[in-house]
Amino acid sequence: MDNLISGVIGIFLVVVFLVFYMIRVPAIPLLIIFTGVMAMIFYDFYESLGGGNGNSSG
Repeated sequence: MDNLISGVIGIFLVVVFLVFYMIRVPAIPLLIIFTGVMAMIFYDFYESLGGGNGNSSG
């Protein structure tokens, strides 16, 4: 349960941080980086909750 709460808080803080920069610097390459980072964050969050195939050591 702690992993879920801390993960949601962490994702929220990263989204706020990245959206701030997307508003300040509207550029296509930044949008691509933002999308890639968010995809990796959500995938890692999914795996950390135990939704992966069981091959992770963490």
